[in-house]
Amino acid sequence: MQSSAAMRRIEGMERISLTPGRLYARLSAEFAMLRSAQCSSCHMPLPQVVHRGPAKKDEANWTVGPVPSVCEACKPVVEDIARRTSYFYDVHDPMSGDIRRTRFGPGS
Repeated sequence: MQSSAAMRRIEGMERISLTPGRLYARLSAEFAMLRSAQCSSCHMPLPQVVHRGPAKKDEANWTVGPVPSVCEACKPVVEDIARRTSYFYDVHDPMSGDIRRTRFGPGS
């Protein structure tokens, strides 16, 4: 496992934009490699877009959904994968518009 210093995002480095499906594929593939050998029922939660304000531009624009009932061995694996990959990827979904611009968004 890499040190936390190695995982820090390099200042000024842009995150790679991925569709939600591609991000999930990466998260899920890593989870499949790292999960407990005794566990066959746990899975990586789906990533969910979160809107960040200008003051939080250093944070990812996604998080993983609620962690389902996972075994105690898999829960920290899910959390670690999400934490590490959040430094490098943002979600860009060309199929969904900005919720703030719809009639159902804030300020409607």
